[in-house]
Amino acid sequence: MYQAREMRVLGMNVGKILAVVCILIGIVLVGCVSEISTKPDETPESQPVKTQTRGPRGSYENPASIKETVVVRTLSGTFEITVLDCIRGEKAYQVIKASNMFNPDPDQGFEYLLVKVRFKYALGKASQYVSAYCFEAYCDGTGYSPAFVVLPKDMPDFKDVNLIPEGMVEGWIAFIVPQGKDILIAYEYIFEPVCFIKI
Repeated sequence: MYQAREMRVLGMNVGKILAVVCILIGIVLVGCVSEISTKPDETPESQPVKTQTRGPRGSYENPASIKETVVVRTLSGTFEITVLDCIRGEKAYQVIKASNMFNPDPDQGFEYLLVKVRFKYALGKASQYVSAYCFEAYCDGTGYSPAFVVLPKDMPDFKDVNLIPEGMVEGWIAFIVPQGKDILIAYEYIFEPVCFIKI
């Protein structure tokens, strides 16, 4: 009697398992039969409409000016960045060479650019590391990192620091950039430029 009952229970379980397997096989077969088209719709090509839109102040499309503060909001906090002053060309070269005769000469077609930057950690919750290498000088789509030079004592360099909210650092950064070209100084956050200031 127990054997008959066990066989009946076993038979019902096997039936359920077979039903589930059949349903799964059916789903797989239906999935294999369907086709996904990657061919684009055939519609007549339209010409893009060009509009003159300017991004927010401090963006690549609408860079800020010298002595204009740019407010940058990131996941780490809110920063205020200002280029306070700049020296370039022959005057910058004389400053660099007078500071240390071993400072390198720029390559042909390039010149020194000295930029005085203020960085303020306006709002946030944790410390924020900032250095001269958080900035790049962009010209014709190419970024130039800070040059390794010795600056004069009366022009303190931009220090590598950890800031907490309300902390601020200010100093000079030297770049070697193409001669006589428009330059954008960019602050980079997580290796991406997030604000631009035109020199």
